[in-house]
Amino acid sequence: MPGPQYGVPGDARPRMSTWRPQWRERRAWTRKDALTVLVLVALVVGCIGALGWIAKKEGTPDGEVRRYLTYLAQGDAEGALSMVDPGVPNDQRLFLTNEVMASASSRLIIESVEAEDNGGKRVDSSTVTATMRLDGDRFTHVFTVERAKGNGAVSAWTLRDGLFVTLPVSGSRVPQFSVGGVVADLDPSASKKRDFLFFPGVYTVAPEGVGAYVTAPSQQVVIEDGSHDSPYETTALTLQGALSAELKTQALQAMQDAVQACATQGTNMADSCPSALHSSSLSVLEVSKLPSALVSATEDGSYTGEDGAIRYQDTGGWFPDRSPHDLTVCPTATVATTEGGIPVVTLDGKPVFSVTLSVPWF
Repeated sequence: MPGPQYGVPGDARPRMSTWRPQWRERRAWTRKDALTVLVLVALVVGCIGALGWIAKKEGTPDGEVRRYLTYLAQGDAEGALSMVDPGVPNDQRLFLTNEVMASASSRLIIESVEAEDNGGKRVDSSTVTATMRLDGDRFTHVFTVERAKGNGAVSAWTLRDGLFVTLPVSGSRVPQFSVGGVVADLDPSASKKRDFLFFPGVYTVAPEGVGAYVTAPSQQVVIEDGSHDSPYETTALTLQGALSAELKTQALQAMQDAVQACATQGTNMADSCPSALHSSSLSVLEVSKLPSALVSATEDGSYTGEDGAIRYQDTGGWFPDRSPHDLTVCPTATVATTEGGIPVVTLDGKPVFSVTLSVPWF
């Protein structure tokens, strides 16, 4: 029995079908499409990254101001100085340090930072208004930010000026002062002030170098932005020193020592002793009364004590004394001071006085 017939009569070979699966062509198209999508995604990501890099590189005016104020709010003087330098001599910028800012009892609190509206235009300079608080007092400051040309087309915003506040300081009997452990010298003349820069904050200013015989209280200063629009901001500072009560005690002791010296053989010939005691033939020479209290004292270091008395008898000369008699002396003492008004002391720390024993005419 003949087998099955395929194709046309007489052709016993089976024919292959001309149908081809479509999945191969569709898979080739999908790969191409995926590759295209990946390329587009890469381009988009690259553009976004480039824009982000440019934005990060260029920054914004208000962003620069906020970054600067954040340094100040955190007490980071070094960070703030890395953005803006005051360009003044070192002796005026002594207090622009982290240590000084760490000593502040209050620092800036940032409330808002707003840049001016430039209408979307590209500008090379912009103003930024910052609102801040210091120790509860609110104030504003307007910053100027400029676009500094960098390499290529990319620019960066920079602050033109920072919050460097000038505080004029002088001292009366105060040769130095310190803030946060940093010490600065003052002009010896109390009428002359020296300018020092500070970052905003509330600081305690301590007198230094006054010695043991001057008292000078510390003072608190409030530094905002230097505009002095606020009644709380310190405009200038004078540290006041006064001669201490201990110096009065030392002045009385100096008077007593002077009376004792003039009533002692060998030292009675000193120029500070009354001329009546300038004799080598005194048979009697002794203290009759020492001054026991001060009767007056001035702010410049001049003191007057109670009267003292020295008993003496001169048995020489043309008219020898027949008996001892008392010589009343009025003691005054003036303390020696430096150019800045600080009492001069000896090696053992005692103040130096110039003592005079005058004899009343009546």
